[in-house]
Amino acid sequence: MADPAVPGPMADRRHMVLFDRYVRFVDDIQEVLEETGAVPFDVSLKAVLDALPECSDEEEWDEQQQAAINAEIIRYRAEVQEPAFAIFRDRKASRPAAPGTMRKGPMASRCNAGSYYRVVLDGIDPRLTGGAVVNSLTIGVSWPPRHDLWSYPLSAFISSSRDGLLVLYFGSYRPGMPSPGCYLLLDTRMNSVAIIPPLRTTCITTMSHCGIGTGVAILRLNDFFDYVLVELFPHQDSRTHLASNKATLFLWWSPGSGPLGDGQWIQKEVLLPIPASEEDKHATRPPTYSFRADMVDLRTGILVCDHIDKLSTGTDNDDDRLVFSFIPLPEECVMKPGLVSRKRPAEEHRTMICMDPETILFVSMDGYIQGLPIGDTVLTTWTLKFPLTKHWTWEKFVARSLCVGDLLNDLPIFKESKDDRKTLHIANCPVISIHRQNLLTNITVTEFERNHEHLEWEVKGLYEVCINMDYGTVLEYSSLESHNVVGKLAAESFNIEVAERGRNVDEDDEYWEWVFLDEYQQGPDLSC
Repeated sequence: MADPAVPGPMADRRHMVLFDRYVRFVDDIQEVLEETGAVPFDVSLKAVLDALPECSDEEEWDEQQQAAINAEIIRYRAEVQEPAFAIFRDRKASRPAAPGTMRKGPMASRCNAGSYYRVVLDGIDPRLTGGAVVNSLTIGVSWPPRHDLWSYPLSAFISSSRDGLLVLYFGSYRPGMPSPGCYLLLDTRMNSVAIIPPLRTTCITTMSHCGIGTGVAILRLNDFFDYVLVELFPHQDSRTHLASNKATLFLWWSPGSGPLGDGQWIQKEVLLPIPASEEDKHATRPPTYSFRADMVDLRTGILVCDHIDKLSTGTDNDDDRLVFSFIPLPEECVMKPGLVSRKRPAEEHRTMICMDPETILFVSMDGYIQGLPIGDTVLTTWTLKFPLTKHWTWEKFVARSLCVGDLLNDLPIFKESKDDRKTLHIANCPVISIHRQNLLTNITVTEFERNHEHLEWEVKGLYEVCINMDYGTVLEYSSLESHNVVGKLAAESFNIEVAERGRNVDEDDEYWEWVFLDEYQQGPDLSC
């Protein structure tokens, strides 16, 4: 979705930093359990099961074991977890909030399950952490032991970011699934976190609609902190079960942004101008789009939606204002059937970023999808001008076309193993960012070492390389601690004031910005 917002006052001098899209969780009550010397639950449960009398009948043994597990869960919760939670709650109430703690936003006035989500919000503590290369988000959790979110695996993924706003799916919730969870919205300019209730399960089902990429998108509407969340789901064709050009658009407007900002999802049926191709006749799955910049199929083109901001007026003729258009990628960049990497994620070799309403940047690793050696691949930069008009145009920056091999040959890891056939390097997953008018591209380099015993390549190291596309030089080369960030990085500019609370900032860098109840809580009914 093209952002209709006017660029912020620092847009021309922003510094975008990498962040990990996957979110880590910390059980804040665990610290109290360790202080009190509580026996871990797995140790306690093992002792209970080991003490069970032997039983020759397998069915009887299973029943006896299950009964013992249930009884131990109830006992441990009542005797260990609930007292620890009470201690944590009292400490939290008596101590001032730590510096940098995010302010909790109010619940939507029309949210029927407001009390439930207030408990969810009270029990989370988002922490933005700056790393040497990659910044990350960790969420501390501290809900009552009987809360239903503890009964499901916790997960969160930053789906979209824009101008210091981050939106993510939280818990087990995904649209169309009745699992507990919601949307989390982090505003780093305001240093706040808010909960957006999920879509009703009757609105979207796996039989009626198709997914369309990484999920929910967020657009900042103006400099007054107004925003809109957008979910788009194509209808599922009843015959082919693939995505059709008919779709359902859901929008959530920030409180106070207009007549529609009243705490409920707005649903609209739309027609998407996505062109069909010969390949669609033989397709077995819908195209995958990304909400990282606009709604982009990095294989074929960009679906742009204009005038979303004008919908907030809530007038009767708002349907006429919403304009969708499809912009194909440059012909030489369109991925055709039969290429080596056709079935691999396009994010492995190309990336895109929306700079402002009139400019979108696209970087592609040409040669990667043809299976050429990494040293022969070329980083090519394209600029899409005026995407919100009928006079859009692609411009190729020949001066910014850089040979990956030439850039990486002087790095220490390549010098050390240049003539070593035991080592292999793969560079992929480009990410665009901007630093003071300079276009930067980060690529991930994975170092493999040949294991002759098992006759396979094993990962030896992981590195992030920052390239200045304007000058054709490597700015930074760093080792990554985790191997789990490959293909999961993005770039964003966050508020400097929030950053200063959590890490030291160069004082001379004036415009540095960040990138990036006690009773049982049953989840809300989302079916009506």
